[in-house]
Amino acid sequence: MQYQRIIDLSHPLSPGKEKRRMDVEMVNSDRIAGVIQRPGQWYIMHYINMVNHIGTHVEVPLHCMEDGLDLSSIPPDTFVGEAVILDLRGLSAGSAISAQQVQDAAAAVDGGIRKGDIVFANLGWSRHYGDDRYMHNPYFTAEPLQWLVDEGMKLLGADAMGIENPKDSERPAHMTIFRAGVPLIENLTGLDQLSKTRVFVSALPVVIEKLDAFPVRVVAME
Repeated sequence: MQYQRIIDLSHPLSPGKEKRRMDVEMVNSDRIAGVIQRPGQWYIMHYINMVNHIGTHVEVPLHCMEDGLDLSSIPPDTFVGEAVILDLRGLSAGSAISAQQVQDAAAAVDGGIRKGDIVFANLGWSRHYGDDRYMHNPYFTAEPLQWLVDEGMKLLGADAMGIENPKDSERPAHMTIFRAGVPLIENLTGLDQLSKTRVFVSALPVVIEKLDAFPVRVVAME
């Protein structure tokens, strides 16, 4: 299988500059047990101390469900496959995304939503990444997400810091997809660079037990 373009859909992380904690410390080999280093040889490792919900990251059901699946329990094929790009740009800041708006966007996609599709919502919001406006993205209610789940969505992503109405502490958007075993990728970017409404995506996270989220490198292939 050949691709003409590979598009990075992830924000880079900058230690010490992120809004949430991310500290990186270089560690000389003499501080690492079992490492032998010749005099003058460059050989380093790092300690990393950070919030796991940082940058472009994937969240799994354990995030909101005590008995939910962790990162090590999600099958790898959940994070790889064809992705449908829903064009939901032009919505007002802080507005609710309706089921009709999602269905109309899906109807414009080649083949619509198929069972086993990844769904990426292009809200046009990544252009605000890093400024205060980014906090006020359009959000999903449970109804359109349940429709996507019923259509067979296996992974959801959005170019926003979240999918939830910040005033609703019940987190209905998260719970709707997590109860169905559907993970969520937040803070995507580069969706405007895609020329097709259906692309092949890889978003494989690290496999860590008892963890609810972690930064992920998401790439689309056209």
